[in-house]
Amino acid sequence: MLLLLIVAGALGGFIAGLVGVGGGVIFGPVLFFAFQAMGIEDPVLTPLTLGSSLLCTFAASASGAVAQARAGAIDWRTALTAGGLAAVAVVLVGRYVATQPWYDKTAFQLVLGVLLVVVVVRMLLKKDRADTLSTDGARRGLGALAATGLGAGTVAALAGVGGGVVLVPAFSGVIRLPMKVASGTSTAAIVLITAVGVATYAVLGLGQPVPGSALGYVDLPRAAALAAPAVLTARWGVATAHRIDVRAVRLSFAAFAALVAARLLWNALA
Repeated sequence: MLLLLIVAGALGGFIAGLVGVGGGVIFGPVLFFAFQAMGIEDPVLTPLTLGSSLLCTFAASASGAVAQARAGAIDWRTALTAGGLAAVAVVLVGRYVATQPWYDKTAFQLVLGVLLVVVVVRMLLKKDRADTLSTDGARRGLGALAATGLGAGTVAALAGVGGGVVLVPAFSGVIRLPMKVASGTSTAAIVLITAVGVATYAVLGLGQPVPGSALGYVDLPRAAALAAPAVLTARWGVATAHRIDVRAVRLSFAAFAALVAARLLWNALA
């Protein structure tokens, strides 16, 4: 189990750095299956998965954000505005939806699976613009940033993925940032989103029948096993993203998202 977590963490970190999605598309499913193997079931299984995945995503995104900042690939105004609004959504959705008994493992898998299918289609149909770091022509209207941030925060709270699956397409398509800047800006926003998310799930899980190693709905040992290698490989992913063309970055994200979506939907609907 430990080896599986380490390998998954390394893969999740690389993906986080490569496409700016935080790595939660890997961390969430791996933790979900690991907790099931330990005999943990709802009502603890789903929120424990969400909180622990957010901690892994925070670590990977923080590492990736440092590398993205050095590469000049972060639009800080967009990251802070959308990330701040997303953090508000994380608190509200985590409190009133994701930790309720009816939001169980089937709902979790359906939400994440369907979301990833939508994003894969969006990425495959998208037309590329110039492969540049220039943000000239970006449209940072408050309405667009608010919708993007609130959507990302809702997804983060419901799926434990940091919100990058919403942020990257929105930053690229709606805000009109170049793809590499969209990925870097998403990574920076996810740091804020997941930091608030981890604190939220830790507090909401206090007094619940969680494993002894957990702080609320955040399982520290298993999250650490995923996060430690992710911190290292996230920077490798960032370096790779800045060496290959924008189309390869987009298709890499779509391919991984499709694989994860297929597994989740199969389990939820079988």
